[in-house]
Amino acid sequence: MNRNLCLPRILLAAWLTATWLSGCAGSTPEDRPANPVGRPPPPYDWADPELPGRLDQALRLWAEDAGLFGAAAAVRTPDWLEWSGSFGVQNLDSGLPYEADTLGRIASATKSFTSTLILQLVDEGRLCLDATLSAFVRDYPNGRNITVDHLLRHRSGIPEVQLVDGFFILSILIRPHRWIPPGEILEWTYIPLPILDINSRQLVPRGPVSEPGGEYHYSQPGYIALGMIVEKITGRKLADVYRERIAAPLGLTGTRLPVPGDPLEPAGYTNLFGLLDEKVPGETIVDSANGLHSASWSAGGMLSTAGDLAAFLAAMLEGRLFSAQALAKATDWREIEPGDIVGSGEYGMGLFRNRHETYTTIGHDGALPGGGSVMKYLTELDVYVGAVTNTDRDWGDFPTLEERVRRALLKEDQGD
Repeated sequence: MNRNLCLPRILLAAWLTATWLSGCAGSTPEDRPANPVGRPPPPYDWADPELPGRLDQALRLWAEDAGLFGAAAAVRTPDWLEWSGSFGVQNLDSGLPYEADTLGRIASATKSFTSTLILQLVDEGRLCLDATLSAFVRDYPNGRNITVDHLLRHRSGIPEVQLVDGFFILSILIRPHRWIPPGEILEWTYIPLPILDINSRQLVPRGPVSEPGGEYHYSQPGYIALGMIVEKITGRKLADVYRERIAAPLGLTGTRLPVPGDPLEPAGYTNLFGLLDEKVPGETIVDSANGLHSASWSAGGMLSTAGDLAAFLAAMLEGRLFSAQALAKATDWREIEPGDIVGSGEYGMGLFRNRHETYTTIGHDGALPGGGSVMKYLTELDVYVGAVTNTDRDWGDFPTLEERVRRALLKEDQGD
């Protein structure tokens, strides 16, 4: 890494405070809060013997509403409640049941893991939030004006391609076995070719969607760039960094990032989010893990379990993975303008906050062809919810999983 990125702030008299406020800080392990001891009881009847049955019902109703063939969920309040459940099957042909610890594609919930790595590097003084993309990806257009902070907050102006561009998607379907280098994904955001918008079915100009630091625009390539920055600074493969800095310390045995040559697992069923008439085995469309995983990578490529997701989010929001200053940055919420392709409410760094009429959630969901995830913290109830599934979710006006869990905890009618 170019250590001159942080030099001006090191010269400041009030180094620790001033550098953090400008986006560069250091901390020692002693700065990081320990696992909470003596956590007060949650504001629901955690010992109710009928609660597990209500949570089972909540998962079942949500899975049926969403048209899922298989799903697993975990509900946790550390020191008080620990529940896991599953629904349906892993495979329609074999009838193999979906288990509570079945592996799932977590898709965009990966972004919370990626932002955690970035904030750890900031804690260690190895990276500044106002460091520019050009310091790591030298030939990216306008990279000298795009900062790490912009990338984390989806305010870089880098356009979306994985979820929007029909030309990019077609390139994966044509060559599904190929592992796409992350730098190539960034090139797709500025090559001299229009974007074929799969939503409007129109050709639109390819280029910045806003000035860096401007409006929120969800950007998978922006989080791909963050993964490249992690590898550049650490000198390690990203899969190893996730394992060494997050999965191993937390004991997340079901959490990993696939690497080239991995098989297509877990298998799933997809209708390409409504483009097909029925949900078919994902391998009939993308018959290799390479194209799907590499196109998602640090923006959405990780695998995990429902329990691991709940445990990770608890560690992240309780400051056990980075400093209190880093947590304050991650939860420095900015309003999301209505109408963006992904997201609503407010966004921090790798986290959404959504305020509902009777409750608030913090976390990140994810969806990919043949799989998806839920990773939410219900703030008023002090409860973490994790879930994975093997099926594209139907979209409709029905309660979310976290809403159904809330009703189960509070003994409210599920409305089934």
